[in-house]
Amino acid sequence: MLVLIALSALRSGERRRGYIALSSAALLLLWAFTLGRTLQPLPYDELHGFNLALIGIILAAVWQMSGYTMALYLAELRGIPEELREAARVDGASEWQLYWRVILPQLAPITLSAMMILGHISLKIFDLIFAMAGADNAPTDVPALLMYLTTFRANQIAKGAAIAMILLVLVAAVIVPYLYRQLKSEVRR
Repeated sequence: MLVLIALSALRSGERRRGYIALSSAALLLLWAFTLGRTLQPLPYDELHGFNLALIGIILAAVWQMSGYTMALYLAELRGIPEELREAARVDGASEWQLYWRVILPQLAPITLSAMMILGHISLKIFDLIFAMAGADNAPTDVPALLMYLTTFRANQIAKGAAIAMILLVLVAAVIVPYLYRQLKSEVRR
């Protein structure tokens, strides 16, 4: 990448920027082939007890699910009638009061739905962690990955099945009340 930046800078006449990029690429390659091979990232456990790989996984999960959540909110925002907004404006509500007292309360059901759906997805998250950090470097305090490692790496099938059942109960504890409430509200209509 640095070489491409250097070549494009040299072609466009920016010699100083090109030479800096070329020298940076040369130093990076020199480091990679000499000191970089012998350097261990962390030869000791992290003192704070928090796996820093989890930060990248959290950012990727937020990026992955933000589109879905945005689509839910946009669909609900389109469902708020314009007459309701106009009535609030006629009653003297400012734009801030309109959002705070009219629109946000109308978004409460979709907020609950989004929290329930994202909560159960976060309990079951396995693929993102496995793809980004691998099984050996991943934070094992995620139930699905702990179940995988216990069952298939440690060959403790019974323990893995017990972890899977606990995961099932946790997901059911999140989803069943939500489904009950949704079905109850549909019957009332």
